Amino acid sequence: MQRNLLRNIKNMLPYCGLSAIAGCLSAILGTVFKLGAEEVIHLCGTLYAVVRQNLLWLPVLVLGAALLGLVASWIVSKAPSCKGGGIPSSAGAVRGMFIFPWLTSVIVLPFSALLTFFCGLPLGTEGPCVQMGTAVGDGVLRCWGSKKQLPWRRYVMTGGASAGFSVAAASPLSAIVFSVEDLQKKFSPLILLGVSVSVMTAQITVQLLSLLGIGSASLFQISDMSTLAPCLLFAPLLIGIICGLCSVLFTRFYHMVAKLAGTVMQKRSVVLVFPLLFAGMALVGVALSDALGTGHGLVEKLLDHHIAWYLLLVVFLVRTVFTTTANAAGVTGGLFLPTLAFGGIIGSLCADGMIALGWMEANYYPLMVVLGIVAFLGATSRIPLTAGVFAVESLGCIHNVPAVIIAITVAFLTAELSGVEEITETVIDAKLHSLRKGTEPTAVECSFTVEEHSFTVEEHSFAVGKEPSDILWPDTCTVVSVEPAQRSHTSSHIQAGDRITVRYKRYSNSEPDKELMALVGSSAENMQCL
Repeated sequence: MQRNLLRNIKNMLPYCGLSAIAGCLSAILGTVFKLGAEEVIHLCGTLYAVVRQNLLWLPVLVLGAALLGLVASWIVSKAPSCKGGGIPSSAGAVRGMFIFPWLTSVIVLPFSALLTFFCGLPLGTEGPCVQMGTAVGDGVLRCWGSKKQLPWRRYVMTGGASAGFSVAAASPLSAIVFSVEDLQKKFSPLILLGVSVSVMTAQITVQLLSLLGIGSASLFQISDMSTLAPCLLFAPLLIGIICGLCSVLFTRFYHMVAKLAGTVMQKRSVVLVFPLLFAGMALVGVALSDALGTGHGLVEKLLDHHIAWYLLLVVFLVRTVFTTTANAAGVTGGLFLPTLAFGGIIGSLCADGMIALGWMEANYYPLMVVLGIVAFLGATSRIPLTAGVFAVESLGCIHNVPAVIIAITVAFLTAELSGVEEITETVIDAKLHSLRKGTEPTAVECSFTVEEHSFTVEEHSFAVGKEPSDILWPDTCTVVSVEPAQRSHTSSHIQAGDRITVRYKRYSNSEPDKELMALVGSSAENMQCL
C-alpha cells in the first residue's frame, strides 16, 4: 500500500506540475494574443469605414490586402504548421497522428493569424489559441521534463490545448469537456486530471490578469433571458431540425470546396491563391461590413437587436464562401467563432419567423439566437456535450436547459443520420494524406515485456500501475492482450512483468516503436514480432 502511494505520488506530481505550468503559460500567451487580435480587428474595421466614406481609396485597400495575402502565403510556405485551423492540428498532434514544431507555433503562428484578422477574413481566434496551447504543452515538457516524463508529453499537450480553448472561449468547463469529446475522443481519468489542472491554472491566471486590467474574463455580455414556457418547446425542436439540415449543407459545401482547393493548389501556387482571397475579402468587406471579422461582433449584434432577414441571408452566404475557402486553402484561423455566427444567424431568422407568425413573444428572441448557436455548433463539429455545457456556462441558459438539450440533440441526430463526416476529421485526414503521401503502411504485431528491476517498481515503466485505457498509445496502435505475470493477479492495472501484445501500422522503421518502448520501458531486444 505504501509503495503504491509513493509510486502514485512520484508519477502524478511531475505530471500535475507540468500541466499547471502549461496552463499558466497558455493563459498568458492566449490573453496577449487575444488583446493583439482585438486591436487588429478594431483597426481593420476603422480602415474599412474610412474606405467606405471615400471609395477613391478602394484600389489601395485591395492592393494592400493582396500584399498581406502574399506575406501570409510566404509564412505558410515556410512554416506549414501555421496552415489552416488550429483545432484539427492540435487534435491530430495530441492523438499522436503527427507533430509540429512547438516553437514555430508559439512565435510565428500569432503573426500569421493577425494578418488574417487585419484583412477581415471570417476566421476565429480560438484555433490559434488552441494550437499555441498545444505547442506550449509540448515545449514545457521538452524544456522542464526529464526523459522519464516523456510519455506524459501528449497528456500535457492536451492540457495546454484545453487551457488555450478555455482562454479563447472564456469557458473552463466547456474546455474540459472539449478535451475529451473533440481533442482525444476518449475518456480517461488521467487525461481529465491534467486537463483540469491546466484549465484551473489558466483561469486563475486570466482572473489575475483581468484584475490588473489586462484582458477580459468573459466572451459575451448576455443579460438574463426569459425562461421558455413548456408550451413553446416546439421552438427548440424546430431550430434543431433547421440547424441540423444547415450543418449538413455547410459541411457538404466545405468538402466540395476543400476538394476544389486541393486541385487548385496542386496546379497553382499558394502565392497566387492567398492574394486573390485576401483581395476578394477587401472588395466584399467594403460593401458588407457584417461579413468581416471573426463573427464575435456579429453574434453580439444579433443578441442585442434584430437585423433584416434578407441582409442576414446575404451575410450567411458570403461568410460561408469565404470561411470555407480560406480554411480549405490553409489560411491561419479557427472555425469555432465563425460557427457561432452561422448558428446565431439561423437562430435569428427562425426567431423572426416565429415572432412574425405570432407563435411566440418578442422577448424570446435572444434565447432563439442562443439555441441556434449551440445547435449548429453541436451538429457541425459533432460536440453536443461541449455545446450544451457552453450554452449553460457562457450563454446564460441555466434556466433553459430542457430547450438547450432538445435543440442540440435534434440537430446532432440530424447531422449524424446524414452520414457526412465532421469538418475536424476531414482536415485531419487531409493533413495525414499530405504527410504520408507516397508511403505505404506496414501492419505489425509485436509483443513487449515490461522491464523488471530489483528495486522500486515505479521507476522502471510509465505503464506500470495504469489501466491500458488510460495510456495514450501511438496512433493506429491497438492493445490486443495483456497477460499478467502472476496468475493470482486480478487487478486490471498493468504490473511489472506483464506481457502486452499490440497491433499497429507504421510508416517508418521507428515511428511508433520509440513511443511504445518509452511507455512500457522495453528495449529493442525484448520486442518480439509475432
